[in-house]
Amino acid sequence: MSFKAIIANKTFVLAGMVIVLSAVLVIGRHFDASWAGGEGYRARSEIVVVEQTDPSSDIGCEEVDASRKNILSCGSMMKIAFGSSIIWMDAKTSLVVINDREGKEELALYGGRIVVDGPVVVDVRDQQFSASEPMSIVNYGWLYRVDVLLMEQDTAKSFDTLPPYDEPKDIEFSTQSESVKDFYDWAH
Repeated sequence: MSFKAIIANKTFVLAGMVIVLSAVLVIGRHFDASWAGGEGYRARSEIVVVEQTDPSSDIGCEEVDASRKNILSCGSMMKIAFGSSIIWMDAKTSLVVINDREGKEELALYGGRIVVDGPVVVDVRDQQFSASEPMSIVNYGWLYRVDVLLMEQDTAKSFDTLPPYDEPKDIEFSTQSESVKDFYDWAH
C-alpha cells in the first residue's frame, strides 16, 4: 500500500469520525443529554383538567395553536394540574405552555386571571413570576400591566409589562370585590 493511500484512508476515517461525533452531539443536545451540554433527561409534565365550572360554556372555544399546548378557558373557570402545581383559571383566560419538563414547568399568561399553587414559572411578556406560596396573577393585556398578589398578604404589586418600565408599585387588591369574588372563593 502506498503512502498516499494510507494518508487518504486516515483522512477519510478522521472525517467520518468527526461527522459521526457531531451527529451524536446534535442528537444528544436535542434530547437535553447532560453529556451534550444539556440539563439531563426530564420527563414531560402532563396537563390535566381537574375541574371546570361549566364545560358547556366552552363549546366553540378554539385553541389558537394546539402544537404549543394552549390552555383556554372561554366561558367557564378551570382548575388544572401541571406537574406538581395546581392552577385556577378565571373565565376568558389564556395560558401557553413554554416548558413542560418536570421541575422546569413554565407557562405564559397571555391574558386573564389565575391563582397558582406550586412551583411553576409564569411569564407575562418580559416579566417572570414564581413563588413558594399561592399567588394570584392578573394580566391586564390592554393596560400593559400585571398585578401579582401573594394570597396570604393584603397588598399586591403592579408591574409594567412593556418598556419604559416603572418601579413595581404597591396597590390595593381585593379578592372580595363583586367582579372577582366568585373566582377567588372557588380558587380557595
